[in-house]
Amino acid sequence: MAFLPFSPRAQEWEPIAMELRLLSGVKPDSLIDPAVLAERVGLCLVDANAVLQDFPQADRKHLLVTASDSWSGGVYPNPLPNGKLICILNPNHHRRRNRITLMEEVVHIHRRHKPSGLRDVMPGLRVREYHKDLETEAFGIGAAVLLPWGHFYHKLNAGIPIDELAETFDVTEALVQYRINVTGATNLYRERRKRFKTD
Repeated sequence: MAFLPFSPRAQEWEPIAMELRLLSGVKPDSLIDPAVLAERVGLCLVDANAVLQDFPQADRKHLLVTASDSWSGGVYPNPLPNGKLICILNPNHHRRRNRITLMEEVVHIHRRHKPSGLRDVMPGLRVREYHKDLETEAFGIGAAVLLPWGHFYHKLNAGIPIDELAETFDVTEALVQYRINVTGATNLYRERRKRFKTD
């Protein structure tokens, strides 16, 4: 029987994350390369800078400077002739942030989530639909792939600081904090940190 997180929601996500880790071929306590997993689920990563090179300068500046914090990545929903889907990541985001962004896209494909479409909100204005449940699931499972509970729990239980956990798992500190919270380990970790500080 698998060792699962404390919270019911994270318990649902963990087996799916384990499936994805098995698909990647990594050991339970090894770091995973989301790019390898992306390829295995049929995603083709393209260089955003190369793609945007031929855009008008104003558009490129908008995407990479002005509105850079407004997008992390995405997948073009129409497949290539070989069946793969094009995936682009924001080149201005930190590599560690791109790791979770790519994992989210991998999960969307693996779970066969319906791609979001555009909807009219008023004449001449269309916005991208946002499916909160699907996005929450994709982020939660993606985080579980990068921070597998069996390995992550032992580090938490040892009271290792968040910045060190982020280094160990090659993710952002924000993702470590999210994973602590979503797994229901907040109180456990707080107690372990108190003990760590007094030892």
